Amino acid sequence: MPHLHVALVTERPEASLIPVLQLRPQEVELVPYRSTQLDVERLAILLRHELPAGTDIHVHADMPSSAPQRTGEYFDALAEALQRRQFDEPNLSITYDPGNCDIPTALLLQQAMRRCDADWLYVDERANALYRMASGSPSSNPEVLAIEPVLDIDRYLQANGRKRVRALSDGTEWQRTCERRRSLTHYLAQHADRLAGLLGELNDIVHGPGGVLERRAQHAPVLRQGASRQRLHRPPQFPATDALTKLHEAGLLRWTSAQPLEVEVATLEGALYLGGSWLAEYAWHSAREAGLSQVCCGTHILDLDVDRNDQPVIPACLAVENNRLLFLESLIARPGPQACLQQGLQRLHELLNHSAGLAATRLLLACGEFDRAQRRLTELQRAQGPRVEVVESGDLKHLPALLAHWKEHGRWPGS
Repeated sequence: MPHLHVALVTERPEASLIPVLQLRPQEVELVPYRSTQLDVERLAILLRHELPAGTDIHVHADMPSSAPQRTGEYFDALAEALQRRQFDEPNLSITYDPGNCDIPTALLLQQAMRRCDADWLYVDERANALYRMASGSPSSNPEVLAIEPVLDIDRYLQANGRKRVRALSDGTEWQRTCERRRSLTHYLAQHADRLAGLLGELNDIVHGPGGVLERRAQHAPVLRQGASRQRLHRPPQFPATDALTKLHEAGLLRWTSAQPLEVEVATLEGALYLGGSWLAEYAWHSAREAGLSQVCCGTHILDLDVDRNDQPVIPACLAVENNRLLFLESLIARPGPQACLQQGLQRLHELLNHSAGLAATRLLLACGEFDRAQRRLTELQRAQGPRVEVVESGDLKHLPALLAHWKEHGRWPGS
């Protein structure tokens, strides 16, 4: 039986994809609602690529939202056109998905779609259920279908006007290197609360003024000439000495207890690792340990709505599980409680800017001396608007379990 599906495309265009990609109708009618024509046209392009050749996809004119009467007339015209289709194809079944539109709009759509015996679809992402309520059925009980995992990272991003160009974790050599130093990475994360000062100072040695790395416009960072030898501010104590020894043995820096203040970072690999990639790698390991179905690290994300992307967004990790997106960034703050809080708040705002428009779980891994301040970063971020989950140094060891909870329940613990 041929199937036609009507979708109100809201500010969450990826949600409109779920019933379409799961039910795979032969015809799709996309109605802009709290979305632009460009957003809906982009969704249509994506569907033409994902659905079988010959699928008819039509984009309607903008839906009036200023007056209920005009909205009702818009839906009546749509239903009348669908009725004519049913006259030509008596076996044509019709479904409609109002998305997360407001109640008056949903009722006006329902009233109009009764004229063509269309079934109402309701996507409950939290319950992972797709409800189909038949228009002409004497029973009030809906048909319940389990939502299939139809969204991957690329589909999710493209539906929202972004494109994943490449990711560090796509390369087999990166994965081998990451696995080779897995135990070291886990050691740093497991002891991040006690190593926060050292890790912050090493990060500053790499990225700070006169640091080991320099970044030239539109180019990857390179080693700064003559900057490989650096000095720590104070003699390290245990467990910092243990961490420095492990990093020395891994060939990522040179350090000896005989000259405890002297540190040499002579390789680009070592500089990148000490400058923050260890925390991104730990996030990648943790996501894989939690069994997330798709994870990528160091992804370059382009904005399709701008002509140039001189500075693409590069989050530490992206993951998708059961059609939900996890957007993860990391921070290794300079030593000192006040510096940590200042950098932490700046990073929170950057994360919100980078993930703006995405209905994602936003996660910040923050390594720093936050616990030594009067107010922790997690306490400050609650007043910052859209929710960002923060995992600070002392909780990094629990990241695999936290991600496993997110996978199973669809929400962050405590949210």
